[in-house]
Amino acid sequence: MDAVTTTAEVVSQTDDRIRRLESRLVREFHDVPPSIVHEWIERARARFGGARLQDYVPLFVAREVRASARAFPAQETPGTFLSSWARNTARRLLAAELPRRWAHTAGVARRAEHVARVLPEEERELLVAAAWVHDIGYAAELTDTGLHSLDGARYLRRAGVSERICGLVAHHSGAAAVAGLVGLADGLGEFPDNRGRLRDALWYCDMSTGPDGHPTTVHGRLAEIRQRRGPDDPVVRALAINGDERLAAVRRTHRLLRQA
Repeated sequence: MDAVTTTAEVVSQTDDRIRRLESRLVREFHDVPPSIVHEWIERARARFGGARLQDYVPLFVAREVRASARAFPAQETPGTFLSSWARNTARRLLAAELPRRWAHTAGVARRAEHVARVLPEEERELLVAAAWVHDIGYAAELTDTGLHSLDGARYLRRAGVSERICGLVAHHSGAAAVAGLVGLADGLGEFPDNRGRLRDALWYCDMSTGPDGHPTTVHGRLAEIRQRRGPDDPVVRALAINGDERLAAVRRTHRLLRQA
């Protein structure tokens, strides 16, 4: 019994070390999508999981993942007038008033610049622009209904931004479920919810970026949302409705990134 318990404890300790390692590597290689880093870690761990000396497994995993990350083709979508306008708008609305929200926004946009390569060329700037403005509805200047995705989308519509971007912002990361819980489903219905790669990619970027702008895994992001907001917050309550949809969007984009 003691030997079994000791083995279980060793495995548990290795699990903890691997999870901490994943957090470090995701931040170290911020140009690599976090889901790709996670896949590399799981693949390497499967290779070394049977090693007799488990203490060395995280070291072997880190070495293999770093080699893969250095060979990963980092590509950025060049800036355009639209993405520049979106960046400047988000900075004006968020940077001074909500610096942490601004940091998250900038992180989502950085991720979008790299993820955009999986999209058709005509959609790449739409993703980057939408990433910059996806959370502007939190700004006091724009607050009306209190649902930030709806308030942001309505501002963008008044500013003459395309309905495609307005719809992306309105419905990003499962906003429809939140709207349903707070009685704003009809308001959100003013905007189109165009499902597809572009929508998935924006959700991926949002769900792989932490509140301070650092890369994170989708499961780490979901855990952080629950902890920060608390169980009674509509965003947390909506996870029972939209959680699977968020994960599915992340998985679909991850598959595209693997093929790119």
